Amino acid sequence: MPEYLKALHERFTTASPEAIKTQRERDRILARLRGRLGKRQRVLLLHLLDLEDDLRDQVSLDSFLSGIRLARGIEQELSEIPPYSFDDENEEQARQKSTAGR
Repeated sequence: MPEYLKALHERFTTASPEAIKTQRERDRILARLRGRLGKRQRVLLLHLLDLEDDLRDQVSLDSFLSGIRLARGIEQELSEIPPYSFDDENEEQARQKSTAGR
C-alpha cells in the first residue's frame, strides 16, 4: 500500500476517549495476568495481543481506505454529465435482461 495513504490514515485517525479508556483497562488486566501466568503462557498471551493489535490496525486502515474510495466514487458521480440516476440505471438493466431473454 502506498506510504502516503498510511501517512494520511495516521494523520486523520484519532483515538476516541472510549478507545483510550479501553486500552488502559486492557493494559491493567494484562499487568495482572503477567504476574499469574508462567513464561510460556505469557509468551502466548503477548503473541495474541500483538496479533490483535495488527488486526485492529489493518481493519482501521481498510476502513479509512474504503471511506476514501466512497468519497471518490461520490465525487465522480456528482461530476458526471448527465448526472448519475439510480432509476435510469435500473431501467437500463431491466432492458438488458429483457433483450437477453429473447
